[in-house]
Amino acid sequence: MADQETASSLVALDVAIQTEKDGREFYQQAAAKTSDPGGRLLFASLADDELEHLGTLERQRDSLLSDGRWLPGEGGGGRVRPSVAEGVPLFSRQSLAEKVNRYTSDLSALRMALLIEKDAVAFYTRAAEVTEDDKGKAMYERLVEMEKEHQQILEEEYSALARGFRRTMGFEPF
Repeated sequence: MADQETASSLVALDVAIQTEKDGREFYQQAAAKTSDPGGRLLFASLADDELEHLGTLERQRDSLLSDGRWLPGEGGGGRVRPSVAEGVPLFSRQSLAEKVNRYTSDLSALRMALLIEKDAVAFYTRAAEVTEDDKGKAMYERLVEMEKEHQQILEEEYSALARGFRRTMGFEPF
């Protein structure tokens, strides 16, 4: 791999590594702050995923630094978590009316998480487009798919919780 391409790849990996660290920290804080057991499970699971992504990115960076080569087959492995798509809402809907303040905080955390995942998808998509090495490109494409899965889970959860909030506050049918 050419020196300029390696240098460019290392910069992208450094940004990706920091992004995963920041995302993990956010999810850990969100898990600690929510009092909803399902929400805690979701955020803790996303924090674990970000740790896996971080490991992948760090191994790739180490390989580029030592050998100037991308590792094959990196990108994390598909852990399974309950999702709204499977009909298992994670945040409890039944106590929403009693705990509006708590849920507005959870809604805010979900919205922030959704924005984090959208940014990650955009970054990894762009990194895949500009990475010339097939192994590096494949790793970024796998990360895009995993971050899109996170995004879908968060979008569905946010929508379900927001609908319940609007209903409780008397904003329906809006």
